[in-house]
Amino acid sequence: MEVMDSPLNRAHHFGRKADQLVAKEKFEEAILCHSKAAELMKEALSVTQSEQVRLSLELQRDRHLQQQRLIKMSRKQTKLKEKVLVSLITDCTSPTALQSPPLGWKAAKDDKTRLEEQSTAIADLWKLVAVLLLENKRLLEEHEKLKAENASLKRDLYEEHQSPPASLDQPSPLGMKLLHVPPDLQQEIQLLLKTANDS
Repeated sequence: MEVMDSPLNRAHHFGRKADQLVAKEKFEEAILCHSKAAELMKEALSVTQSEQVRLSLELQRDRHLQQQRLIKMSRKQTKLKEKVLVSLITDCTSPTALQSPPLGWKAAKDDKTRLEEQSTAIADLWKLVAVLLLENKRLLEEHEKLKAENASLKRDLYEEHQSPPASLDQPSPLGMKLLHVPPDLQQEIQLLLKTANDS
């Protein structure tokens, strides 16, 4: 039962719940879930000793904090889209837009008003495009960073499993960390070092 109630499991539960809430556009509740998940990740960090696990937990905690910011931005974008849509619908269905001017009468003022409203709507859309482009750029950079960190973690884990267990009383030769070397070459190097030390 203790495993199910661990901070890490609860954090994952809140993360999944937040994703479901975002899909339903319940942004406030999703932000709260990501906030709780980040707090639980912090709690899990305080009880672990493994450096790799700590790094993984920190990355997950950072992700929950970033998700909170993204949801806030998504909420703003949704409100802006709704505002623009309402503005466009209002422009199209307003009585002045639906009325046809009497014969021989030029509706220059109405056209001017309509053009101003359309240019305002276009400006709002350009702002939205700029915000989305910036967010896209930031997400691409974050994606590349996470890919690099993931590759580094996989490489470290691979090296950890490939290298033979080092004896505690025998330091590595010359005090240097060996690069990843296939096991058969490691044995040859160890034999060469041993013969060099014996002679």
